[in-house]
Amino acid sequence: MTTNLAPFACTRMQRKIVFPFIFFILLSPLFTFAQVADTLLAVRTSALETRLGLHVNGSFYLGGIFNSGATPAPVEGAGTRLLWHPDKSAFRAGTVDGTQWDDANIGLHSLAIGENTRASGDNSVALGRYCTAAQISAFAIGDQNTASGAASVAMGYHAHTNARQGSFVFADRSTIDTLRAGVNHSANWRVSGGFRIYSSSNLSTGLTFQSGATVSNWGQSNAVISTSTGALLTTGGVWQNASDVNKKHLFETVSGEEILRKLQSLSIQKWSYKSETENIKHIGPTAQDFYSTFHLGTDEKSIGTVDADGIALAAVQALNTRTLQQSSEIETVKKENEALRKRLELLENNAARNNASLPLISLLLFAGIAAGALLLKAKKAKATGHTPSNY
Repeated sequence: MTTNLAPFACTRMQRKIVFPFIFFILLSPLFTFAQVADTLLAVRTSALETRLGLHVNGSFYLGGIFNSGATPAPVEGAGTRLLWHPDKSAFRAGTVDGTQWDDANIGLHSLAIGENTRASGDNSVALGRYCTAAQISAFAIGDQNTASGAASVAMGYHAHTNARQGSFVFADRSTIDTLRAGVNHSANWRVSGGFRIYSSSNLSTGLTFQSGATVSNWGQSNAVISTSTGALLTTGGVWQNASDVNKKHLFETVSGEEILRKLQSLSIQKWSYKSETENIKHIGPTAQDFYSTFHLGTDEKSIGTVDADGIALAAVQALNTRTLQQSSEIETVKKENEALRKRLELLENNAARNNASLPLISLLLFAGIAAGALLLKAKKAKATGHTPSNY
């Protein structure tokens, strides 16, 4: 069977015009030009569903049908490429040297950009170099980071969420060691230069967590926690309150004796916090009692350590004043007692000497009485003319 093409014969000039027109007509379901004012090119399916759109302002559109991965990725293996995988609603851009972007390692609605990145978890994101987001909604960005816990985040350098869900890990580049999350739902930081938090736009207030080897923004060294207020936690574990005289005003003198008197009425008890177990005990006043007694601090629900220390120091000073006064009084009493002791010793010595002379005096007195009696008798005898019989 032959077909007569004579009716369709045309000149070369006609072919140049007619053939392109016929080609356009045949492909019109796929290519549509200038559908809207800013459209340069639109590519559609036979059902007129737009798959690609290029616009005057340089924007473009790539469409597709999400089918939960029923259709495999169009290309796998190593290589450098830009890949839109609509069947999984996933996007890849960069370079891989292995199977990182094979269909099995492409999570639904995932994104991986960079060098050897892998986003195998659904709704996961991996950006940078050798980063992996292996669980649902995981996020890994930086250099050699792994987000292996659901909804976990790994950032920086050698950060690893260690299959701990809801965890956050940021690691600095001070070491090649990997920082891993220890528990679920935790924030883990490695910042050897300090963790700085500013609470003002001019960076004048805030706090710094530091190693102690560096100086904080507030000029404090040898601290683990330093603050713009001047308070800090030393590397030895001592909390130091801000107490610079240049930060203080409205000074008033206090009466140590009044402090002692008020302390006598302050209830000091042993107790436990409701949030602690019963075997954990503390001792001290309640904030309400402390405030009503001394009217110190900002409210009736807390006790400032600087106030408690101040009360204790004032009481110690008052007790020391009492001690000095009592010491002076005791010294005076001791001197008086010493004088009395010496006087008593003198009296005792005199009495002792008097007691030693008493027998001789008695003997002499007896002898004198006897002699007097004899003389009296002799006189009587002489007066009567008789001679005593004992003569």
